[in-house]
Amino acid sequence: SVDPDPTLLFRYSAVTFNGHRIHYDWPYATQTEGYPGSVVHGPLIATLALRAFCRANPDARLRGFTYRGLRPLIAPQPFVVGGRVSAQGKAQVWAGNAQGIAQQGEVTFD
Repeated sequence: SVDPDPTLLFRYSAVTFNGHRIHYDWPYATQTEGYPGSVVHGPLIATLALRAFCRANPDARLRGFTYRGLRPLIAPQPFVVGGRVSAQGKAQVWAGNAQGIAQQGEVTFD
């Protein structure tokens, strides 16, 4: 389970030079933009899903990765990342919470 806290979101914004305040400024995200909380970065979710794949498949040699956001994840609500090998050299990864899947991706590997 991932608990997206303000520090994680701020640090990811800083390291990726993403200045959009919906990711780290809770009052701005809720009062100005109308979100129920801070929005978790799509690329952060993808990074965590890919990292989970790599940990579960340490001998895999990555060849490609694509992902698609389906709906936002809102902090501080926890979410999970998961995946499964779906065919030779392919795996499906995802992230979601109690409301359902928020992001899907595909990993290609040797």
